[in-house]
Amino acid sequence: FGSSLWVALLYPRSSVMSAAPTSGYVKESAVINAPLEAVWSMVAPMTFKFCSNVAQAKKNEEGSSILGQYTIAYTDNTVQTVKMTELSEGHSDKRSVGFELVQSEPAVSYTSVMHLITLTAVTHSQGGPQTFVEYSSDFSTDADTEAIQDSKYKKIEFFQDLQKAVA
Repeated sequence: FGSSLWVALLYPRSSVMSAAPTSGYVKESAVINAPLEAVWSMVAPMTFKFCSNVAQAKKNEEGSSILGQYTIAYTDNTVQTVKMTELSEGHSDKRSVGFELVQSEPAVSYTSVMHLITLTAVTHSQGGPQTFVEYSSDFSTDADTEAIQDSKYKKIEFFQDLQKAVA
């Protein structure tokens, strides 16, 4: 995931600025009104308990590695298994988690997708601590426009749910 791939969407919804997704890549971003560690504590466990469309999620018990697999059950009865591919906590002002889709029931219409959620502490704000959150998905070339657009809108819902959870 190179830096040339980043495009911004600012929160709240009334100030939406977004680039149209192209070639199977979609990225949305938001400023969350909470400190980095508060936001990270919601994202890092990979349970997404704050998401209104997630019924339950858990880490699968195979192995003790933090880069394990997680099963996420959604409110629409979709169940997906994702594999954490990256976890970065090395900088005092930045955190990230990457994960890829391993399995979906029902099946998705594309071969693969890699997700990356990056959190960066906002260093200058006037309304208290804030965190800049970027959420990107890189789909295989067989992903259709509907899958890309669905990903875009689910990211916007993700940001709204995250903001409510840390408020």
